[in-house]
Amino acid sequence: MMKKYNYILLALILLIPGLVLPNPAYSQSPTKSELEEIKQMMIELKKDNERKAKEIEEMRKQNAEQIQALEEKINELSIEKAREPILAKPKPPKTEQEYKEEFYSDPDKYSDKYSFFDKVNSGEKPYKLLYSKGPFSLQWSGYADLLVSWFDHGPDQTRPGGAEPNSRLVFDLVRFVLELEGEMWADIGFEVEIEFEHGGTGATLEREFEEFGEIEAEVENGGEVIIEELYVWKKFSDWGKLKAGRFYLAFGLIQYLVKPTNYLAPRRPEAELSIIPGIWDEIGVSFQYYVNKNLDITFQVVNGLDSSFFGSLGFIREGQQGKFELIEADGLALVGRVDYKFPEFGWLIGTSAYYGFNTNANRPLEDLKGVDSPLLLLDIHTILQHGRWRANAVGIYGHLWNAQEISERNSRLPNSLGAPRTPVSDQAVAAWGEVGYNINTFVGLDYLHRLEPFARVDYYDTVYNPRETVFDNPRFENTLLTGGISYTFANSVFIKMDYGYRIIAADDIRNESTINFAWGFVY
Repeated sequence: MMKKYNYILLALILLIPGLVLPNPAYSQSPTKSELEEIKQMMIELKKDNERKAKEIEEMRKQNAEQIQALEEKINELSIEKAREPILAKPKPPKTEQEYKEEFYSDPDKYSDKYSFFDKVNSGEKPYKLLYSKGPFSLQWSGYADLLVSWFDHGPDQTRPGGAEPNSRLVFDLVRFVLELEGEMWADIGFEVEIEFEHGGTGATLEREFEEFGEIEAEVENGGEVIIEELYVWKKFSDWGKLKAGRFYLAFGLIQYLVKPTNYLAPRRPEAELSIIPGIWDEIGVSFQYYVNKNLDITFQVVNGLDSSFFGSLGFIREGQQGKFELIEADGLALVGRVDYKFPEFGWLIGTSAYYGFNTNANRPLEDLKGVDSPLLLLDIHTILQHGRWRANAVGIYGHLWNAQEISERNSRLPNSLGAPRTPVSDQAVAAWGEVGYNINTFVGLDYLHRLEPFARVDYYDTVYNPRETVFDNPRFENTLLTGGISYTFANSVFIKMDYGYRIIAADDIRNESTINFAWGFVY
């Protein structure tokens, strides 16, 4: 019992101070200094709030400026994106490596329908590199042609009985050509072609057998480095192309088959080169109208020929200007050409015409004033590339008015001019054709190789049915029969060999044999 009372007493002792004694914290009034301290704390807190509010406002302002800047950038990029289709350059063609990978990855695709050769033949250039820095996308191309020939006769065909029997061998660095093409996004471009002939520059000595074996220093077009093409062009979508400058004439066939891989024999066709300038380029304006996928029409206005250099051996061939620094253009010429294509057969057939208003107007000596000598040339041509077959052919007819007056005046020209001084005929004709058949797979070669036995026939007469005062000398009528074989790898490297037999219409002139071996490359 006593123990119970003790516990009660102890609890009262512990509870009484909490119930009776006041709380020390509120038991006393705050002092003045404590109030001042609290007020100061409040002031500091308000200042802190104001400072933080300013910082928040500054951050909000900065963020707003950054957001505005980003929005402007987005708008700017959006505008450039919208302009991109207009300003963008044409999609660059595939690189050489890309073409190789595609080429070898699916050979069946190319061998059956759209081969590497088809690309090249259709005008594409899959083997070229593209340089797209600057306003123009630039492409280099060209070709080189070397030749070894064996003759069973001497070079002088004017000897009695023809050229003397003489076994001789000649080497020739025929030509090396650099071609630069530039194209910019506005469908404007340019093309330059420079040709180095016979591995040298400057003047050469030549024997003129038509002038009694006289040795003359020939300066051909100011040397043997020739700018054959230099023009600016403008395309009009897919229906037209305008050229201005120096370009190939749209006449004949060799102007379209200039590269050695485009024709079969080692040499270019003799017939075509015998009555018109070999590679005929002039200065003027040209317009090509692509009527549709089958029909192309070309119209050109160019400077005319110079009648001072017309003669018996080459008709008007030597009349191409270039021996003087300036090109005379008093006598202009018009050229028209129509080509019709059958793409499914790889066949093209066409015709072209050249009309020079007055070839006397471009003579360096004004010695035929009042005498107009127009010149008309006509041709019909065809190109076939169908399967294993390949063929080219052209026929040319030429007529020159007032040839008598030209011949009389030319016979009195000074030797220093280097003119033929032989009578020029009123008319001339030429024709050539070749056909080849690809036998690559018959001898175990694949589609990268082209092995083509071929045959070619050249016929020309530079004094054809002349006026009565001119002797129709049969030695100017030639037929050249050629047979050989052409090998081409990837349409770029070629080796050719042929045998040619020349039949001269004159009975008292012996015929001639020639073997040619050529090689080179196209890049």
